[in-house]
Amino acid sequence: MNSLEKRTIQITEGGKTSGVPALSPKWVECRKFLHFLPPSVISNGIDLKEWCEVTQFIKSDLHWLLKLPHHKFWSQTIYDKSLHSSLVSFLQEAPRFYSEEKDILKASPHAWNLFKETQKLVFLTFIRMATYKESKDSYISPEAFGKLIYDNFIFDIPKMMDLSILFGPTNSVLLSKMFKNIFTNQPKYKFDLEETAKGLTKVFQLVLGELGLDNNQAAGSVNCGSLSTEEIDELVTYILDFSATLWYFVDIYPEAASILIKANIQNQLADFYEKSIPYLCRQVEIMPQNVKEKMTRNLNSARKFLLQIYNALLHFGSIRLLLSQSNEDADREQPVELWLDWLTCLVSERQRHFLIDYNLIFQVQDDIDLISQLGIQMDSTRVEYVKVGLKEFRVEFGLSLTPASLRASDGGVDPVKMSELILQVKELLPDLQENFIQVCLKHYDFNPEAVINAVLEDNLPPHLTDGHSIPDTQPVPEAFVGFEEPTDISKKSRTKTVHFNEMREVLNDKQDMKSLILDRVDEQLAAEYEDEYDDTYDGHAVGSEEPDAHNGEEEFRRSFVVPRVLRPKMEEESDEEEEFQQPEEKPKDHFVMNPEELRAQAEQRRLSRRGNYRPGPAPSQRNVVGGPRGQGQEKETIVARRHKTENKTRGANHNRRYMADRKRREF
Repeated sequence: MNSLEKRTIQITEGGKTSGVPALSPKWVECRKFLHFLPPSVISNGIDLKEWCEVTQFIKSDLHWLLKLPHHKFWSQTIYDKSLHSSLVSFLQEAPRFYSEEKDILKASPHAWNLFKETQKLVFLTFIRMATYKESKDSYISPEAFGKLIYDNFIFDIPKMMDLSILFGPTNSVLLSKMFKNIFTNQPKYKFDLEETAKGLTKVFQLVLGELGLDNNQAAGSVNCGSLSTEEIDELVTYILDFSATLWYFVDIYPEAASILIKANIQNQLADFYEKSIPYLCRQVEIMPQNVKEKMTRNLNSARKFLLQIYNALLHFGSIRLLLSQSNEDADREQPVELWLDWLTCLVSERQRHFLIDYNLIFQVQDDIDLISQLGIQMDSTRVEYVKVGLKEFRVEFGLSLTPASLRASDGGVDPVKMSELILQVKELLPDLQENFIQVCLKHYDFNPEAVINAVLEDNLPPHLTDGHSIPDTQPVPEAFVGFEEPTDISKKSRTKTVHFNEMREVLNDKQDMKSLILDRVDEQLAAEYEDEYDDTYDGHAVGSEEPDAHNGEEEFRRSFVVPRVLRPKMEEESDEEEEFQQPEEKPKDHFVMNPEELRAQAEQRRLSRRGNYRPGPAPSQRNVVGGPRGQGQEKETIVARRHKTENKTRGANHNRRYMADRKRREF
């Protein structure tokens, strides 16, 4: 069967059969669809019973519409203008989730149930309008469907945004499929969305104008004059309405984020928040108590939606791309740069209120940790710039830098939780001092992982590294030297004085000293000589001569000399006079001796230890080459050749002589 736009249905009228297109005004029934009345009219003169009658008519008409066959439904949808007016009135006037008008309907169970049933039928009607194929025989071609809904204004961007805020909190999945089907089959809606994004700029300017805040003024720096309670309430409700509508639309159709980013909505949103929210907060604080609670609740909801919109746009252009892309570094540089550009722009533009509130709901550190876990290197300078800027803003407003989970009841840091964090750091870096770890934890917002990474990467700020020696985490061959404990100079000098006094008393006691020295000398003389000599360092000349450079055991041993303290007084004086009269010339100290002399001395020592040292001329070299062939050889050459042939088997290659004889036989 052909698609609906190409199909013709045969009818018989007056005995004559003719073909009628499936999409034709012929199939439209004359029916008047009523406009939906907002619940607020109930308290403004219209009776609740009258409101229920109007809503009941709308419910009955929609129930009839949904039961129509495929061709009649689409003919009624295209050519019945009252149907569109009725649906638009419901989208515009139906109470939102934050509206107090729901309380008026909930006061009457019948009215509330009637509204819920009508709301469901409206949603099903739009679902059917967004479906181009209902069955195998009832369908519209995708190209014709896109042209049909666009040319007949069945859907447009304002309608989709109203559908988002009305049904987004409870039916986001179905709405997501509906919007995807609409934008896929009719790309012109994306152009309309671009124009709508440009109109959002005018919305921000309109609200700022109503508040009396010029674009170039700081947040709440100029008093725009006193606004009435009703005006403040209307502005807060208006901000809540468009912020909630935009958030649910972006949440249901995330692809819209790219179009909003091109329109620079993120910067305009942050600027609007920075200027309007602080002023409205101050105005709400001075409101009467009976309206203050409601306005505070609506204003806080609006703040949350604005922050969620910014986060959705930021993550769509950065975090979401990083999670969906491959591991190639080239594909990941642009999303990380976008994230850094947006956050550094907030700091440089001093969007203080916005950045502080954003960090309360969406921790900036969480994004940094997530990007780091993906193995992506971020510009540490710009990251630190964002962190420092955020801390400075919090300090300016007198906010605590300590997370709420770490605060004790008295406002300080819970010592138990602080000890747990310190232990986490010391598990990997046991040589760090606890005071130093505590300072680092305060700097890194009590994040032990950030402290460990900063220490391992040697990336601590200068004010942390000054005055603290961080142990080298790389293995070194020398003994590890940790932190130097502070020493008390007074205790150190006092210890030295006591030690010196004790040593002076021992030295003054000469009787014990003499006996100890004599015993030690006797032990040295009686000790047997061990011939396990280590000649590893014999090649280095130490002093004027080596102790083993002489032959004989007597010369090798050092002659006995009585210590000076044991000598008689006269011998000591005579020895001093002889030393004074005949001073010995000190041998010349060679910094580097001749290598040939060192080798000769080593060879002499080696032969002397072997006991066969016979100095003589070096053995003569045997000449086996001789002169040219055919001219005869000298006797020494012939003898040398014979000696070489006879002694071939003495060394390696024991069959050389046999092979030489074989060679002579063969050749």
